[in-house]
Amino acid sequence: MRPGRREPPLPAEVDTAERLAEIAHATVAVAQERGTHAVTLRAVAERLGRSTAFITHFVPSRAELMANALELARSRWDDERRDELGDLLGVERLAALTRWMCTSSPEESVFRSLWIEVIADVRAGHDRAYHLLRTVTDATYASFLDGARAADREEAARIADILYLYCRGYEVKSVEDPEGWPDERVQRSLELLLRVLVFDRADAAASVAD
Repeated sequence: MRPGRREPPLPAEVDTAERLAEIAHATVAVAQERGTHAVTLRAVAERLGRSTAFITHFVPSRAELMANALELARSRWDDERRDELGDLLGVERLAALTRWMCTSSPEESVFRSLWIEVIADVRAGHDRAYHLLRTVTDATYASFLDGARAADREEAARIADILYLYCRGYEVKSVEDPEGWPDERVQRSLELLLRVLVFDRADAAASVAD
């Protein structure tokens, strides 16, 4: 978009949700190509071939730009988790949830980079994005806790804590050092952790019940 060019007026029937999704995808693309530090209103506008004024009509600040991209991430996480877990119950559902959280893709790494930036500097106006992330992570912890109860009701909270922190630590390392912590390495240690914390306990509980 050339400087000084004016956008035509938006039609009354413009779909705001569609525009926000378009802006979110462009935000992720900029971050993936140039890093999260390069995510600006101007960069996203250029990616879309629009003016900065067009972007700010829907997303008024960089902080809101980040929040909008993370809304896209939340929607995608919800869909992927639903597909991954299906009708699984108990310890099998807990294991599937943990394995799913400890996998990567190029776009997933971008989303993680965005949320790390939000967490690192909430004071930069990232309140909405931060609270969005807290909502997602709190709900995820609740899912860990529900699954852990099927393995060991007395130790469920500690099991949930360990698995949750393992997954969160992995997400940070997958951004910091993706080559040093590929999925294969993480999954090997994760399977040991699941066996000791979840499956062995569930088997022992089942033996006592019999």
